[in-house]
Amino acid sequence: MPKDTFFNLPEEKREKIMEAALSEFETYAYDQASVNRIVQNADISKGSFYQYFEDKKDLYKYLLNLIVQEKLKYITPSMMKPFEHGFFEVIHDMNAMGLEFAKNNPRYLKIGNLLLKDNSSPIFAEVMQDNQAAAFQAYEMLLKRGIESGEIREDVDVKFVARIMFKLSSELLVDELDYESEQLPETSIKVLDRFMNFIMYGIKK
Repeated sequence: MPKDTFFNLPEEKREKIMEAALSEFETYAYDQASVNRIVQNADISKGSFYQYFEDKKDLYKYLLNLIVQEKLKYITPSMMKPFEHGFFEVIHDMNAMGLEFAKNNPRYLKIGNLLLKDNSSPIFAEVMQDNQAAAFQAYEMLLKRGIESGEIREDVDVKFVARIMFKLSSELLVDELDYESEQLPETSIKVLDRFMNFIMYGIKK
């Protein structure tokens, strides 16, 4: 988390620093990203940088947190509907809004893609550990509601399935889609439909 000195800066200067960070981390994976380039583009000294952040990781994780909060604005309304809509409809809507978020925020998507592709880096495991628990709990809550409503089998291993669904939705959809393609709306729906078909029916004949 940034130091108080960062939050005490004028808004315009904070935005310039975060723009420099966004530009750096959408271009380079974490290990290749450079504090030197960030401070140069933000027009601040390196000493000032360390007055605002502990290190590069502190800035990176803060930026990721901002991205997560922005994505939650898209998907939270869908998650709040388990009493009004069925389990599978809620999951479909959550993923559809996740795709909408990605389409509307291509720079954030680049940062996420670089992180997922850099899964051998220590930062990947650290970020996943920081963020996965809340996502798993959300899926577990929805699965339990699905069991209570009779849509989901009672013998389902809720924790296991929650993790599988989260990993599939977060990684498969990223791998399958070309977010720079003009055909994104059409292809994204097809991928989402295949994902939902697999979740609902599996592969058993």
